[in-house]
This record gives sequence, structure tokens and C-alpha cells, in this order.
Amino acid sequence: MNNKTKILASGFILLVFGVFLSFILLGKKVEVNAASVVFYGQPYDVHLSHALNEQAIQRGKVYVTDEDGNKVDATVTLSKNQRTLTVENLKIGKYILHIEDKSFRKSSVNLKNQKIEFEVIEKLESIKSVKELEEYFQTLLNKHNQNGVKWEFFEEERVEMKQSTEADTASSGGNHSTTNNQVEGIDEGDVVITDGKYIYATVEQQIKIVDAQNPKNLKQVATIQLKGNGYPHQLMKEGNYLIILLDEFVEDPRNSHKEYYGGKTFTKAAIYDVSDASKPKLVKEFGQEGYMNGVRKYNGVLYIVSNYTPNYWIMKDAEVELRPYIVEDDESNPLEIEKISIIPSSTEPSYSIISAIDLNNLTSKEVNTKGYLGSSSTLYMSKNALYLTAFDYGMALPIDLRVTTSDSETEKSIAPIQSGEPKTNIYKFAIDGTNIEFTGTGTVKGNVLNQFSMDEHNGYFRIATTEGVAWGSQANSKNHLFILDENLKKVGEVTGLAKGERIYSVRFMGDKAYIVTFKETDPLFVIDTAEPSNPKVLGELKIPGFSNYLHPLDENHLIGIGYDTEQRMDSWSKEPFTVTKGMKISLFDVSDFANPKEQDMVMIGGRGTYSEVQYNHKALFRNEALNYYGFPVILYEEGKNDDVKYKGLGALVYEITTEKGIQLKGNLITPAKANELYEDWESSISRLVYIDDALYTISPKEIKSYDLKTFEPIGQMKIK
Repeated sequence: MNNKTKILASGFILLVFGVFLSFILLGKKVEVNAASVVFYGQPYDVHLSHALNEQAIQRGKVYVTDEDGNKVDATVTLSKNQRTLTVENLKIGKYILHIEDKSFRKSSVNLKNQKIEFEVIEKLESIKSVKELEEYFQTLLNKHNQNGVKWEFFEEERVEMKQSTEADTASSGGNHSTTNNQVEGIDEGDVVITDGKYIYATVEQQIKIVDAQNPKNLKQVATIQLKGNGYPHQLMKEGNYLIILLDEFVEDPRNSHKEYYGGKTFTKAAIYDVSDASKPKLVKEFGQEGYMNGVRKYNGVLYIVSNYTPNYWIMKDAEVELRPYIVEDDESNPLEIEKISIIPSSTEPSYSIISAIDLNNLTSKEVNTKGYLGSSSTLYMSKNALYLTAFDYGMALPIDLRVTTSDSETEKSIAPIQSGEPKTNIYKFAIDGTNIEFTGTGTVKGNVLNQFSMDEHNGYFRIATTEGVAWGSQANSKNHLFILDENLKKVGEVTGLAKGERIYSVRFMGDKAYIVTFKETDPLFVIDTAEPSNPKVLGELKIPGFSNYLHPLDENHLIGIGYDTEQRMDSWSKEPFTVTKGMKISLFDVSDFANPKEQDMVMIGGRGTYSEVQYNHKALFRNEALNYYGFPVILYEEGKNDDVKYKGLGALVYEITTEKGIQLKGNLITPAKANELYEDWESSISRLVYIDDALYTISPKEIKSYDLKTFEPIGQMKIK
């Protein structure tokens, strides 16, 4: 195992297994999963372990009262699987949802009346005390640890953590490369950056600073060595400051409970003054507990988001700090209780921690950090707001199963099921400099692919999702596009696209949305969102293969990067299946929205060929003045008996224009040596950048320079 990014796994898989065991033991009572708070105007969901009668609501067996016991008018609906109740149209206040025992379907178990207390709020409030925080986690612990089920945790081996595979893009700028960001002006950082004079590159635990002002004479002028178990993920530049975003695991020598996890993982920003690049000086270091979700930099403010789950499951056996730790320079303290809030509708034991740092005022001690109880996964940021999504699987709840055995005996068992339809929760945070304000939540069906599945345009939030499963004999997937207003209320939708397939890439360009789905062919959907309340599919193109990254060339053309595919027949099942072949670059003409076309395409290598750009947009090289687009690539070809043969590694640069299509301009592939079976990681190119008229390729081993127009070699420098 690579020791580069070892992180201690938390044992949360065992936690889930403990929940499963508790369900097996608790089949004879109604289990309820519901939050205690919901925002005004948002639906309140209650998941149940036992199905209700379809007529229970109409018969008055399910109803809502206020805190004084008076019945109130509310819209209560039952899901298709009859295990989720949704309450809507309530004013701000405290309520009780009543579910009478006669509401449930007939069962051999004794079901009791249920009373679920909840509150509708207008504004998110902070937690008032440590005791309130402890009660929150204790409630979750009780749900997961009923009937004395004992959880045992052990220290698992550390596992390698890969960098997030989010996807983004923005324009190249000036006389040097910039990071390929999703929203122009909002920096997301990368493993290699340049400021037009120097190249800054991450290599293991080090940052290499290389003077690239003379491409014939490259000079490594400094190395920043990260301390401890810190591993860099992204670099940014703001004026004379170099910002290093890293994960760091810190052992906790004070841990007296050796059977439990005893360490902390921090997401950190180390900020260096590189006004003299040969003598980088650490100016400020800030960290927050948890794993890195994402970072953004806009208008001189750095935003950091991490996810953190405290060891709340050992509360009964040990003293546990349930607040996340914040580190500023050499000082470490738990986050102040007044900066912690519970996201409405959340029943999660995890935090989303958001910090904002003013890079123009680093002498100030103030860093605005807030912790929100509610897990998150995908991050999208506009110039007005930061959005986090969290996939909600519903709740695995017990259901009676009766199985007839070979001797006609009927055996009863309890098995977990999904209660409610899987959905994506959306959390919106308004941003204004270092001010962060939670403004609301929204919910849509299905799950997002990555940050490109989201976009903010003219005050509306657009999000594309896949619902269901796309593979196997029970494939039931379908794809949707939802449009929400500034309060995250749904105003328009296009649903049921490409049934049986899933989304592979999304791109929003102005009023249009472009969605690629795939199972056997590659449908490219063109959707008009100019009228948010009535989005429409304008056109569809089906071609072999798929694009898992879309990049705008101009307002009427898209570049698609993905794979070619081939249909084959399984010799045993006689069922067709799809295999990927070589990389495929497509140029899509969408000037006629009703009839999108693949104007041009090129194939690269054979089966086994891959590039980081297929899952990380930041690997895309762009020089828009020359219409250049390139990326690192590892070449393979198909051999005998479905084997693949290594052919070489390096980079390719194409000129892509609407007039000439896709033309190869720079072939920087180093052919495989005799008997070389696979690529050498240290020789693999991680990024391409340009400065003025020179192109640079960066690998862990060396940096090479080329003439940007002829691609003739100019210089070379070994990294040390």
C-alpha cells in the first residue's frame, strides 16, 4: 500500500453493521427516523419501519397538532412504498405528528400509537450549549444501539485517500496557464500551478518551486517540505502568497483507550510568502478537523469545506469531544458552541465545516468558521452562494420476511429495506466576503454525478440527477433536470430522460443544459432552461461511446472527452454487454439545438488507454489564443485474448476549431521500451502548463520545456 496518503479508517462500516444487527433484533416495534426541525416552506419527512394503510390519512388516523394539542391544517401524503409520510404547508411553530395504531397494516406484532415532535423554523439558530450537542448525538446513538447491541471497533489499517474527482472549467488567462475552474473567477486550485514566472508543483510531501522564466535553463530554486503526515492536494496563488491545501493526520498520544481510534485528520491551509520564491516563508497555518470536501478562492477570500464525524459511539465508555477542533498556527481548540448549528431535516452524526479566510488580512486572527451538523458530499460554488449536496438513501428499516422451505415450513426473519425514495438534499450558504450564512435547504429525486451537475444562473439553481440503478437485470434508472428558485423551491423540471441509463457528464452554458447519458450508446440531450418553469428537451444525438467530460469551445460547440465503446455478446448468458475501447475526443455542433451533431472525432489508443482528464477536469491543458487543448495520457492497445499491451506515456495537444475540427499538433508520447509491460509512475505527466511561447510538462521526476508552436524540445530539468 502506498504510504503517501495513509489515513486511519474510522470504523464507521462497523457502525453501519451494528445498525443492521439492531434492526434484526428489533422487528417487533415501529422504528421511526425523522429530524426534529424543518425549515419553513420545506417538506418534513418521517420514515417508518412498518407500512401504513393507504386510507389512514383520509380516515383521520394520521394528523398534526400544535404544541397545545389542537389539530391544525396540514398537507400529509404517503409515499408509494407506504413507509414515508411527508408533512407540508405548516406555519412557523412546534408540532406533533400523530400516527394511530390502526393506521398500520394488519400485522402479527403489537403496534402502538406514534407521536413525533418537530418544529418549523424560519431561521437557523446556533446550538445553545454543550449539553444540547450531547443530547443530539445521544439520540442518534440510542437509535443505533437499541436492545443492548454491542459495537466493537478496531484500528483498521490506513487506506490511501485519493483526491476528489470533482469536475470544473474556466478560461485561460494572460500569458500563462490558469487552473481549469468551473466558474470563471472562482479558483479551485490544482497540483501544479504557475504565475507566469515560476512553476509550483506537488511531489509527495513536498512543493517544488521552479524558475521557468528561461525555458532553456530551468532552475529549481526552493523546496517546501511539509511536516508530519501532511500531504498536499491543491495549490493556489494570491498575490505574493502561495496557498497549500493539505490533509494531515495527527496521532493523539493522550489516547488512553487503545481499543479506539486515537488520532485526528485535519484539512489545512499553509500560506507562504513567496515574494522571494527562493526563500518561501510560512506566514499563516490554519486547519479544521475532518476530510477535505473542497476549497474555493474568490475575491481574495479562501473558502474551505471539510467533513467530520466525531467518535460519538464511545460516549458511554470514554469522554469524547463532540466538537471539531480548529487549528490556527500552533493553537488548537474545539469550535465554539455558538458556531455550531443543526441543519434542518438532518439526522446525521457528521459535520460540514466551512471556513472563510481573508487572504488580504492575514495578520488578523479572525477566521470565520462554522460547523453544521449534516453530512455533505458534492460542492458547487457561484459568486453568490456555496451549495453542498448530501445523498439521502432514506433509512434501512426492518421488514418481516416469510420464506417457505423445502419441507413446506414457513420461517420468519427480519431484513432491512430502504424506507422512502433516495434523494439529494441541497444546502445553500450565502457568501459575502468572510461572512457565511445558511439560507435554506431543498430536495430533489436521485443523486448527482459531480459538481458539474449543478449550476446557478439568473437567480435559479439547476441540478441534474440520476434516480435508480442503471445496471443489471433490474435496471430502473431515469434521469432528471430540476430548476429551483433562490429559496430552493422547485419551479420546473424535465424528468424520465434515457430510462435504463445514467448520467456521465453535464454542462450548463447560458440558458442551455447539455446532458450525456450512457448504457449502450451516448445520447447527448440539449435542454432549454430559458423559461425556468417550463424547461424543454430541444434535441438528442445518439452515437457510440460516451463523454465523461464536456468542455465549451464556444456558445455553439462542445468538446467531449470520453471513451469509444463496443457491443459484445456474452458466450454463456447470450446477453449483450458493452466494453470500453480507446479514448475518444468529440467536437459537438449544437448550433441547431434540435439536431446536435458530432462534427468531428478522433480515437486515441485502444482498450486500456486512459487519462486523468477523464475524471479530473483540471488535467485539461488550454491555450485559447492558439485553440490548443491537451492532456496527459497513458497508451495501451488491445492484444490477444482481450489482453492489453502498454505502448507508451506522455501528453497530446490538439488544435480544435469549428473550421478545421480536431487536429493533432503536439505528440509528446514516449514509446514503451522493449519488454516494458506498464507505465512508470514517476515518468507519468501530471500536468501541462504554458508560459509565453513555451509549453512545460511536469512529472514527479522531471520538467521538460517545448516550443509552444513547433513542439520541439527546448530544455529539461530533473526534480530533486
